[in-house]
Amino acid sequence: MTNSKILPKLIASCLCFTVLSSLTAQANPLPTTVPAIAQAETAAPTDNIDQKLLGQWEATDPSGQSFSFIFAPEGKLYLVVQPPQGAARAKEMRYKVDAKNQPMHLDVGLSATQTVMTVFELTAEGLMRLQLQGTKPGDPRPSVVNAQATVFKKISDTAALPENTQVIGF
Repeated sequence: MTNSKILPKLIASCLCFTVLSSLTAQANPLPTTVPAIAQAETAAPTDNIDQKLLGQWEATDPSGQSFSFIFAPEGKLYLVVQPPQGAARAKEMRYKVDAKNQPMHLDVGLSATQTVMTVFELTAEGLMRLQLQGTKPGDPRPSVVNAQATVFKKISDTAALPENTQVIGF
């Protein structure tokens, strides 16, 4: 299956609609190649939830395509798609967590003017359940993490992009 067929299926499954469409809409982007994003040595998050989120989380959409969120220091978030052939593509975003609420709030800045407000929870098994379905910029925040939440498994504590990833900036 080609990258052009896989990405639309992923787009339809989550808030990644806006993000991934920007990845595929740029047929000839001038990508920035990034070997890795090192974890900040001096600005480590003080909040325990922020520390738990740092790293790479992987999920699979209903079509079977996997994608990752990489939570990096300083509120950076990357949506990473690895096509079967070629370099991985990543969309740089921003994130902000409010752990005072239950479920916890997550604001994802897709651009300087578009923010998706959603909710998430961390399970006792170490998984993250993130409410992606039914969210888009400008919509109110969901009040619950429902049965259709996307389940992410943490696969790395390192907030590094795959080597030679094409990054589309914030």
